[in-house]
This record gives sequence, C-alpha cells and structure tokens, in this order.
Amino acid sequence: MNRESTPKHRFLPPLILVLIAFLVRLIYSGFERTVWGDEPFYLWLGRNWFRGDGYTFAFSGHWDYHHTPGYPFITAVLTFVTGDMRRASEWSYILFGALLVLVIYALATRIYGWRSGFAAGLITALAPATALMPLYWGTMTEPPYLALAFTGMLFAHRAYRRFRFLDIIFAAIFLAFAYYVRPESIVFLGAMGLVLGLRALATPPRLRNLAYPALLGFVFFVLLFPYLYEVRQATGKWTVSQKVGAHFATAKGLATGRFQQFDIETWGLDSQGRNVRFFSTETADADAASYILADPIGYAKVVYGNALKLLNQITSPRLFPAFGLLFLGLALFTRAWNRRRGWDELFLAATLLTGISFIFFFVQERYLAPLIPTLFIWFGHGFVLMGLWLGRTARNLIKGEDRPIAAQDDAWETRAVWALLILLGAFMLIWTPRQIAGATNPGSTRPAHDLAAQALAQYAQPGDIVMARYVSIPFEAGTEWVPTPAADLEAVLKYARLKNARYWVVDALEARILRPQFLPLIEDPENPPPGLQYLTQVDDGSGPVVIYRLE
Repeated sequence: MNRESTPKHRFLPPLILVLIAFLVRLIYSGFERTVWGDEPFYLWLGRNWFRGDGYTFAFSGHWDYHHTPGYPFITAVLTFVTGDMRRASEWSYILFGALLVLVIYALATRIYGWRSGFAAGLITALAPATALMPLYWGTMTEPPYLALAFTGMLFAHRAYRRFRFLDIIFAAIFLAFAYYVRPESIVFLGAMGLVLGLRALATPPRLRNLAYPALLGFVFFVLLFPYLYEVRQATGKWTVSQKVGAHFATAKGLATGRFQQFDIETWGLDSQGRNVRFFSTETADADAASYILADPIGYAKVVYGNALKLLNQITSPRLFPAFGLLFLGLALFTRAWNRRRGWDELFLAATLLTGISFIFFFVQERYLAPLIPTLFIWFGHGFVLMGLWLGRTARNLIKGEDRPIAAQDDAWETRAVWALLILLGAFMLIWTPRQIAGATNPGSTRPAHDLAAQALAQYAQPGDIVMARYVSIPFEAGTEWVPTPAADLEAVLKYARLKNARYWVVDALEARILRPQFLPLIEDPENPPPGLQYLTQVDDGSGPVVIYRLE
C-alpha cells in the first residue's frame, strides 16, 4: 500500500467523519420541517404492517405494490424504539447518513488514498445534498437507499480489483437491500454487472471470472424473489418495478409542464370510481412501451428536455455546487492514468448510470441524488490535489527551493491539505443550512398546510379519515388519510362516502391550478353544496386552505 493510504492511526479518520456526520444530522433533524410527499406513505405502511393490518392502505383495499417495503420496515422498527413515526424517520436519516459517509470514505480511500477519502467523506458529511436536503425532499428514503447501494458498490469494487466469492455475495446482498428501499437500485445492479463483466473479459481466466457478475445477479434476484412473488400475486405480472409503467403515464405531464395532465393521470378515478389511479389495481396494466410507441417523437423531446434539466439542476447549490467542477476537473485530469486508474474511473463512472437514467422519466432534484456520492469522491480527491499543490508551492516560494513539483514534503503538504479542509468544513457548516429556502415546491407543501393541520386537529379525532390532495395535512393532524380524486364534485363526494371520509380539506392552489371544479369551494366556502359543512379556513398569504365536514 502507498503512503497516502495508510494514516498513522488508521481508525481515527473514519471515526472523526462518523462523529461529524452524526452530530450534524442530529442537529439538522431538530430543524422545523413538514412530513409531506411520499414520506407519510412509507410511515403509514410500516405502522399498518407492524400492527397487523397488512401491508396496505385501508382505503386502497389491496396489498401495496407501489412502495417497496424496505423503508416502511426501517421506520416501523425505529418507531417501536422511539415511539414516534416522525422521529423514527429522522433517526433513519441520522444513522444511514453517517453510514453513507463511512462508505464513501472507504471507497474513495481504496481508489485515491486516505486523504482523498477523508476529504470525500467530509464533503458528504456536510454538503447540502447529503446532510440536509433529504429532510426536505419529501421521501426520506435517500439516506438508507444511498448508504445501502454504495455499500454494495464498495464490495463490488473489492471484487472488481480481485474477484472473490464473498465480496460478490455481500455486494448482491446490499444492492438487494437497497432495492427494497428504492427499486431503481436495479440500475446499480446492471451497472455493476456491466463493469464486472468487462473486467472479467479483460482478466484471465475469462470464463471463470465471468461467473462472478452472473453470481451477483443470481444472488440479487434470489433475495428479491419473495417480494417479486408477492407483486405477482397482487398484480398477475412478473416485474421488477410496478412503478415503471405508471411513471411513463405521469412523467410526460410533469416533463412538459402540463400539470393538470399529471394530476389526472395520477389522482383521477379508476374506471369503477373506487380508487384514485395511483392506488388502483388498474395501474398494474400500465405499459411503458405503449406510451413510448404511441408518440415516439414526443417521447424523444421529453428525453431531450430531461437531459437539459439534469445538466441545469445538477450544479445547483443544493446538489453539486458549481465551484466543485474545478476540483472535479483536477481529480480526473491532473495526473496521467495508468491501467489500474482507468479501470477505477470506469467503475466510478458506471455508478452514475442510476441518476442519469431518470432522463427517461422525469428529472427533479431528489432523483439526481444517486449521482452525488460519486461526484463528491471526485470533488474530495481534486480538493486534496489542490492542497498538495498549494503546500508544495508555498514550500518552494518560502524556502526558495526549486525541487521538482513531484517531490514530497509531508509537513508542508499536510498542513496545506488540513488547512483547506478546515476552511471547507467551516464554509459548509455556514452555507448548508441556508439552502433550506426553496428546497420544496410550494405546489407540494407550504406553510398554509401546517396551519390547516393545526386547525383540523381541533375538530378531528385520531382515526378520523380526512380527504385531501396534500398528505401532510392529515399526517400532521394525527388523522388517517384518503386522497382527493381529480374528478367532478359529484364523483368526489360519492368517493368520499365510499371511503368513510369525515373531513375534506381543499387548497386554493389545488383549485386554481389543477382542479377548477373546486373553485366555488374556495371562493364561497360558507355556502357549500349539499353534503358539506364549512368549518374553518387558514391562509399563509398565498391562498386559503378550507376545511369542510362531510355529512
């Protein structure tokens, strides 16, 4: 091993990183936030599952195949420990966030040495994309998903360097665990199978080595089989992701800015009027190919637009800051590659495929999270190279020496690297919390929803069913939820009676932008149609949220 890969106290750097990551996330978890988006889905599913009600939402009437059970299991266990679903989600963010930092340190150290590993781990511990944004993206699945997937990457890289049976087994196990949290982990599997296959073809004995990527896929699907069988029982189909067809059905509206189309495709009623489309068994028949073939030119335009969005969004301050591109360039192009370095860079590049794959659906900030750990590895390595250059240059200028730039001087180099890392850490501790502003779209959640939850809690009792488009309102009010359909008023009220909904919450933005049929409920709330009783309304300055009782 080279000098950089062996610190004097080998366990001290990762211990420091884990403590920093843990403390920072513990502090950030106390920040004010709203539980919104998909996060309540996972929390309610875990609660229902563990209390014996089945892996289902009561209103859907069937086993839920849209949401893989990994995160519901994690939060249900942590709820048992903490006694609170919200806090369980936050402890998952803390613990798996710290694990991700440790894994990034280990992977970067294997490739570039321990100083680059420490820099990559420090950036992962403190940067907004990994340290703060998961709290505000609306799923909270990112920390366990990335931690488990990159643990699989770490073992895959061990096998990549030297094919070994146990490394392949552990890589498959952790990639399967990651799949149970987020099914797009299947792309990580494909990427690792590809690079391992290329490596096997280039490394004698080729035939024997090709057995290792095959083994990776075999173990992965063996671990997935119980879940895939349950999906088969619920839908009648063998598939690795029931979301693919549904994503194609809804993503076009999002990608082209036609939000009403997205709303109807997702929250419109199924053919029988018993469930919204997202929770209906009819979505099991959604077929990606049919959506593409129906309008291939239109789909090509969507992919092109998504690629442009990816390039634009990836360098936002909340993901990968634009100034980091300088260090990324230093990491990749400062020194000539040898064969080993070339294989390592190919491996890291392959890990980017999961994030890039979203150009085929829809691109938004949180979908790009799988790109970030690898970019941070390059960022950290480039940062260390800058520190080494600065240390050597300072030595030569101050001492008046003209030794070649490759000469080693531990004291000067080490001081420069650590000085830069301390400055970077201090900068990120100040900069990261400021990225909360704009972290969520006001069309998804806004302060009025928290006010509505507080107002609703004065009327509703635990166990009461609240109909709302915005799931954070019933969750924060401590009630049960049923989604508001994108349908005419008569169909909505019929659906509400079918689902035994007790209250209905209508948002002004919902009515003005997506569902104009609800505008009378906002503009004249005190004269509702038969079947509704006006209770109260709240407003945060951007439009009222009105609460009705269903009679």
